[in-house]
Amino acid sequence: MQLTGCSQSLVFRAMTDNNLTRLTAHKLRELALSVPEGQFLGTEKDLLARFGISRPTFRQAVQLVEAERIVATVRGLNGGLFSRNPDMEGVVSSAASYLRSRETTLGDVLLAANSAIADAVGIAAECTDAGLREELAHLIGELTARQAGPQPFAAFRDDELRAIDLFCRMCGNPALDLMIRVLFRVGMAAFEEIFEGREKLMQQRRTARLHILSAIHVHDRARALEICRRNGDLSRTRLAPKLLERRMQAMPPAVPED
Repeated sequence: MQLTGCSQSLVFRAMTDNNLTRLTAHKLRELALSVPEGQFLGTEKDLLARFGISRPTFRQAVQLVEAERIVATVRGLNGGLFSRNPDMEGVVSSAASYLRSRETTLGDVLLAANSAIADAVGIAAECTDAGLREELAHLIGELTARQAGPQPFAAFRDDELRAIDLFCRMCGNPALDLMIRVLFRVGMAAFEEIFEGREKLMQQRRTARLHILSAIHVHDRARALEICRRNGDLSRTRLAPKLLERRMQAMPPAVPED
């Protein structure tokens, strides 16, 4: 189908407007991230003059950046646009939704998660933060005290998330932290199907988790990584191919925040 001159003009204008909206959103994003949280960025009138754009384009750009939780709009007297720090939950939720939209499978998630967790564990074994190491010792004590007895699935899942959360904070790498939290947000959709009712598999996972934490506690990086690798391999080999090929869809619970 051949476009008329008028149609071509409309298409070009729409593309131009869309590009200008994205460019304005980029400028707003950079402005908000360059100042402390809660900083006043300007009124709509101020920012329209600053960027030299139309009100509809500006408002569309604001909507894009608001969706990323980077700015907040305050209405009325003394209102305007204010900076926000993007929170982990918003970023994780958006990234997890993207993975689900790309028909990510459980096998994809496990492969990436095992690699990311191994990296985090290796760094965590070198962590010297006194507060985090005290928290680590406390968690090891808790898990050791209930290691021998049976554990309900809900408690097992909560302990898993606590350990992952501690790995993330001890590694001190924001990129790894985000990656692991995103992967667990998606992968937790299948957690119940993998483990509930499979006491032997849960016990193997609990034992491996405790050994990893104990190796981190004594700064034994090599042992922590070896146990982590074997634990990851076990998780994949014990699952049915149909489950590994299952596409992630459901929204699972979030990894606990600090």
